[in-house]
Amino acid sequence: MVNPMETFLKWAVPAAWAILQAILIFLIGWWLSSIVVKILRRALDRTKADGGIVTFICSFCRIFLQILAGITAISKLGIDVSSIIAALATAGVAIGLALKDSMSNIASGIQIIFMHPFHVGDYISIDTTEGTVSRIELFFTALNTIDNKEIVIPNSTITASTVVNFTAMETRRLDLKYMVSYSDDLSHVKEVLSKLCQEDERILDTPEVQIVIGEHGESGVYVLIRLWCKTDDYWPIYFSMQEKVKLKFDEEGISIPFNQMDVHILNDSKQKEKE
Repeated sequence: MVNPMETFLKWAVPAAWAILQAILIFLIGWWLSSIVVKILRRALDRTKADGGIVTFICSFCRIFLQILAGITAISKLGIDVSSIIAALATAGVAIGLALKDSMSNIASGIQIIFMHPFHVGDYISIDTTEGTVSRIELFFTALNTIDNKEIVIPNSTITASTVVNFTAMETRRLDLKYMVSYSDDLSHVKEVLSKLCQEDERILDTPEVQIVIGEHGESGVYVLIRLWCKTDDYWPIYFSMQEKVKLKFDEEGISIPFNQMDVHILNDSKQKEKE
């Protein structure tokens, strides 16, 4: 007579062992994927490859190795992996349609990597969002804002938007505008501003600094400065000039006008006489 317990054990022990092996293979494969990605990242860093390419390749390899670990673990359970792969291939079109946004992000990520509209470390603007590119992943690109917030943008959104790269060029033009009184000597004003620009070594000599009269405003005359500088010096020069111009204008007696309103008040008796 066949012992049911013995039959069960003959089935359960190999099955349990197979399940344990599958779990171990999956966990070890998952762990190894992290190790391989770390080694790959170090190798790519030594080649001084673009940071965006590094993060993109590492992201792709991690996902690929984790999927491979899962398939290997399933095959250890005695399941025909080839049939699963064939089924996935058959369902590929349906999956592609269902995940069209994700597939679009992957395609856009590849486009970003090969077209190089920006690199990791660049300061860019996408529509109303600005920040420094911290990494380019398979599905998204991450930006760090100046107030230390991380913004994650789908790659497909980036390729469909207008991207402004503020750090793509080595130099930038800085436009400054100051209002002075109509009573001030414009030649003196331009001389003072020119001297301030000459004293700042960060301001490039070529192209030449332009100091011109921009427009006649309601309260004063607008004087424009157009200067060129290295991209990294753009904001330091901007903030420095705001302070130096104000202090120098005060020292030279040049007034910075502000909007004023003259109010004329008529008393009741005069108003009645007119009526």
